[in-house]
Amino acid sequence: MIESVGSGGPEDVVDITSFASKLSALASGKSISEAEPAPAPAAEAAPAAAAAPAAGPSIEYSDTDKDVILEAANGGMHAYHIKVTLAAGCVLKSARTYMVMNSLDQVGEVVKSVPPAEDLEQEKFDQSFDVVVVTDSEMKPIEDTLLSISEVDTVEMTDAVEEIKQLEAPAAAAAPAEAAAPAASNVPATTAPTAPVAKSAAPPAKKPAADAKKLKGGQSVRVDIEKLDTLLNLMGELVINKVRLEQIGITHRLTELTETLEQMDRVTTDLQTVVMKVRMVPVGQVFNRFPRMVRDLAKELNKELNLTVEGEETELDRTVIDEIGDPIMHLLRNSLDHGLEHPDEREAKGKPRIGEVGLIARHEGNNVVIMVTDDGKGIDADVIRRKAVEKGMISQEEADSLDDADAVRLIFLPGFSTAEQITDVSGRGVGMDVVRSKIETLGGHVDVETKIDEGSVFKIKLPLTLAIIQALLVKVQEEMYAIPLGSIDSTINITQEDIKTVRNKEVIVLRGQIIPIIRLGDVLNVPRVNEKDNDDIFVVVVHIGERKAGIVVDNLIGQQEIVIKTLGKLLAGLKVISGATVLGDGRVAMILDVSALM
Repeated sequence: MIESVGSGGPEDVVDITSFASKLSALASGKSISEAEPAPAPAAEAAPAAAAAPAAGPSIEYSDTDKDVILEAANGGMHAYHIKVTLAAGCVLKSARTYMVMNSLDQVGEVVKSVPPAEDLEQEKFDQSFDVVVVTDSEMKPIEDTLLSISEVDTVEMTDAVEEIKQLEAPAAAAAPAEAAAPAASNVPATTAPTAPVAKSAAPPAKKPAADAKKLKGGQSVRVDIEKLDTLLNLMGELVINKVRLEQIGITHRLTELTETLEQMDRVTTDLQTVVMKVRMVPVGQVFNRFPRMVRDLAKELNKELNLTVEGEETELDRTVIDEIGDPIMHLLRNSLDHGLEHPDEREAKGKPRIGEVGLIARHEGNNVVIMVTDDGKGIDADVIRRKAVEKGMISQEEADSLDDADAVRLIFLPGFSTAEQITDVSGRGVGMDVVRSKIETLGGHVDVETKIDEGSVFKIKLPLTLAIIQALLVKVQEEMYAIPLGSIDSTINITQEDIKTVRNKEVIVLRGQIIPIIRLGDVLNVPRVNEKDNDDIFVVVVHIGERKAGIVVDNLIGQQEIVIKTLGKLLAGLKVISGATVLGDGRVAMILDVSALM
């Protein structure tokens, strides 16, 4: 029918009434023979034909499922199809399915679930669901474990390998009875009046069904994260060699090579995009664990709040997803303990008794921003200054010279805490500095905005990916360095006269804003081999959050796509260098950590 419509033909090329009545009968639990009584000669075969569909498995196995299950069986493992039925009136179905899945994960690997895991979490199923698990455990212990879970009514277990064999050999099972063979394959007996029409309908009807089954099975594939890392590394090598070829083309003026590389550049960019997307995971996987934690903590602190979660579909690199859970947890605990006031205190201030806490994720250019917000009492800069001086972290003069925004950022210092008493929640001096160091190791940045009695916003900015980035290559004497393009505001030329001194620090005035400058050669102790001939000074203006700084370099090379390589364990403690990259000519350039420089 689909092929007929696709080729512009009529839709009613097939009489489907007989086929539809059989499907309706099967769906309502009846047999095919009840839907359409067969003539006398075929009557004896009817029960056998009717029994065939009932004996088949209640889920479909894709080709991928079959390969995984049979491969496991060949390796001496068991594969079980488990049908779990929950008790009627079960209140927390999603919690029960989670407990079932968690129990199965302890004994083996879940290959398939019907409906999918997302639907199970959202309770989009009736009372029962099917799971296929590969394990080295026997059937009885698994059954006992699942039945011990509260509100699990029944557990039916069958051998998945036997079900697959049964599916792959339906004709062999029906071979003894010639009349039953057409019935077993859902084609009416040859004596039925509509037999010729039904037979002609069989090929087009089966083809779309087979395609749909193939598509359904190919929707997702489990891939080891190490394989994705290898793929990313290979992609990185491809980018390095592409840049090398571009340099050869420019140096030797090879027009044909340059034209070919333009096409190759488009292909590698598309390939890079696909590789990155494969590694992307929705941030909702991390966010889902927090509502329960927030609810429990609010109860413990006797506070009332409403948690709003937004942007759960925002995607981040898998390596980042695995690491950001703890920093977000620290920020949420901080908002609940230090930020939100008690309901009576809120009421006295004219605020609603129920506080608002937000957990928000969104894209900003090539970054993902995660914000933890609250409408609490905010952070008092004077209190922060006083605490920092009391703890000996800064002197009184330094505290007086800080503006309110910089004073509030003192909360990120190691060991800082405003809590008067040490509790399980706060006062241990562990928290905000851990958040900052963790985010910075991921190439990100954390900042805070606050207003007294209006609340606070903690903003985490993270790169979309940690592997291939655009960077500006700069030179200091004969050494090459890369500055990530996402941190660069602009590049300017200045003279020595443009540099002023404020509080013994060199600064420049750019568009009415005072910006401190950092001489990269001095920070990195680069030996001066030769002096510059001209008076122009190249400055790369960089920003981290709202803060800006100018990095003085000897020369600007240009923008380039670079592959980030880690420095390894021996050089893990370096502050200013975040990694290295291999340039097109084979040289190694260090990648600067802008946040550490500032």
